[in-house]
Formats: sequence, structure tokens, C-alpha cells
Amino acid sequence: MITIIRKSLWILVLCVLPVTLQTGCVNTMVMMSKVLLGDPVQISAFQQGTGVNLAKEKKQVLIRVSAPALVEEEFARLTTDVEEELIRRMRRHKIQVMHPDTAARVLDRLGGAFDPQVLAREVEGCDYIMHIKLDTFSLFEGNSTNFYRGNATGAITAYEIRRDGASPHAVQVYEQRFSSSYPTTYPVSVDSTPRNVFMRRFIDRLADNLGNAFYDVNRSELYAN
Repeated sequence: MITIIRKSLWILVLCVLPVTLQTGCVNTMVMMSKVLLGDPVQISAFQQGTGVNLAKEKKQVLIRVSAPALVEEEFARLTTDVEEELIRRMRRHKIQVMHPDTAARVLDRLGGAFDPQVLAREVEGCDYIMHIKLDTFSLFEGNSTNFYRGNATGAITAYEIRRDGASPHAVQVYEQRFSSSYPTTYPVSVDSTPRNVFMRRFIDRLADNLGNAFYDVNRSELYAN
């Protein structure tokens, strides 16, 4: 009986889908599906790639965010803000993340250069190192200075710390390219929103996108603008 009901609900959704797409009501379609069929969970990309659920297996994770020198010169606190927001989200999802100063204290001796092998040797109790490398970061729509649209690209690389030799060493176990854009609909006029407010909103969106790689998320959240 339950199977018949589920099939009937899917038929209803599929019948309404063409209409909602033609009228641009994608969010309406998503909400209707959620009400009728529940809100399915998207398994994290990291778990899909490695088989490891960071939260359930209580892994100790170290996060490091980096960016090219030109990006860091233009946006002084960018890597720090992204790191803090990402860590906050991961902890909210029950992932055990080490204090950001843990990596900073070690890497500052190397001039700030990221080195997973040094971190593996010097940071005790760490199971995984997650390196988020921002390749590009911008706030404006195309070549315009009148409209905001945040865009960022980069890569997530994960290293597992293994202790099967003379000293702990890092082994790359996961890599994923990413791109993040905010807003996904219309750009925002610079006259309507202060720059620091828009940047904060974009960093929040970027942290959400990055966090989705490490913890499960309801699929309806993936459609937010």
C-alpha cells in the first residue's frame, strides 16, 4: 500500500514539473516535493569519495584555507573569515575540527606555505587535513563596478594522516574542484548594499558550499539562491 502511495505521489510531481519549470517556479516544485515525499539527504561528497563519515567516526579534522598573494592583498581577512565560517558550520554538524591556530602556529615557521607533511608530523591527534585553496575571488558582476556578484573558484584537497611508519605522514585521499556564485539570480546594486555587508553574505554562501563537501545536507538547501 505504501509503495502504491509513493508511486502516485511521484506521478503527481512529474505531472506538475513541466508547468513549474515553464513558469520559473523551481522553489515551489522543491517545496511541494518536500511536503509530499520528505526532504531527502545529500550524502557528503567526502563520504561518497572515501567512505568516511567524519561526524559519526569522530575524526579529528584540521582545516587550512589559502589564496594567492594578490587575492590576499585585496581581501585582507578573506582566508581567515572563510576558515572561521567553515569551521563553525562543520562543528554545528558534529564534526570535530581543531582550532585554526593549530595549523597557523606550525605553518608560520615556514612563511605560511602549506605543507601537509609538516602538519602531519607536528600536529598531534589529527586524522585528516583539509586544504581549501581559493584560486580566484571577486565581488563584482563581470567588468561592472555598479553591481555585485560574488564568484570564487578553487579546490578542496584532503589528506589522511597515517601512522604506519617511522613518523606520521599525509596521504592525499580526496580532491574536488569547486565554484561558488552569489547571488545565483540577479546581481545586487552597489547602491543598495554596503560592500562589507555583501562580502559577508558571499562568504556565508561560500562556507555553506564548502561545508556541503564534508557533511550531509538536506537537498532542498542546495537550491537556495
